[in-house]
Amino acid sequence: MKYLSFFFASLVYCTITAKVLVITHSYCRPDLIVLQYRTLKKFLHDEYEFVVFNDAPKAPMAQLIDKACTALNIRCIRIPQNIHSQPYLPREPGDGWLGPSIRHANCVQYSLDLIGFDHNGIVMILDSDMFLIRTFSLSQYMENKHISAFIKTTPSEIDCLCPVLTILHMSKLPDKRSLNFNCGYIHGWPVDSGGWTHYYLIKHPELIVKPIYALYSHQLFLADKGVNHLANIMVPLEIKKAFYRANCEFNRKEIAFLLKMPDSFEFYLDNHFLHYRGGSTTDTLNNSHKFRIFNEFLEDILS
Repeated sequence: MKYLSFFFASLVYCTITAKVLVITHSYCRPDLIVLQYRTLKKFLHDEYEFVVFNDAPKAPMAQLIDKACTALNIRCIRIPQNIHSQPYLPREPGDGWLGPSIRHANCVQYSLDLIGFDHNGIVMILDSDMFLIRTFSLSQYMENKHISAFIKTTPSEIDCLCPVLTILHMSKLPDKRSLNFNCGYIHGWPVDSGGWTHYYLIKHPELIVKPIYALYSHQLFLADKGVNHLANIMVPLEIKKAFYRANCEFNRKEIAFLLKMPDSFEFYLDNHFLHYRGGSTTDTLNNSHKFRIFNEFLEDILS
């Protein structure tokens, strides 16, 4: 029965026209699904479908995630929890099968196996706490590209696609089902989820791959010595604002957000995406300073 369901789900997606398919994987934060939905609806200027893969390990949280998706009228696909113990992807002796990297790799691969590889168009994989914050068209951006992704590189110069933000033009990819988002080791170096995409990139050097770059917010706080590198000299607020505009191309609302010193956030793809970081951990409690200023910023740009 499980394999019949897998087959029919794949068959349905084969017949869908080439909308952009946006995939995310939710573990414990249904409130972030609502925020992703709202930001995509406002800023993504393509016809798209947003699909949530529900990977909550326990039934009560799985029900909350499903309820959030139902309220938004978006598709929610339950990830069978036995994929984390089969194992779903190749594992080595001693691997912690329930570790976050392995769990994430399983989820990403399962979602691609089930619907992603069969989609006749662009597939965007988003981390559960990654949010589109500027107007953006994936179809225009991917017009002359096969893949665009945040690229991780190990000390031994092993490049791989990081599924925190990966965009795949499925209709253009050769041998796409060999694309493997597993983690583990390559040439003795540990790699996170997405590490095994290195093998696909090596096998297909003809692909046009556009790296996505990240800017870490704590690099942008401009403490008093930040602009002029001189300790004990205060940097005026207007100097900080000018620096953000001139050097990083932030807009007015983004600058106001940065001036609140939002620790550990990341901006991706020329400031089009904001990564909360830690969206599956307890540091994102709604009464935390980090979540409060984040939520205020999103409400500001969505208003």
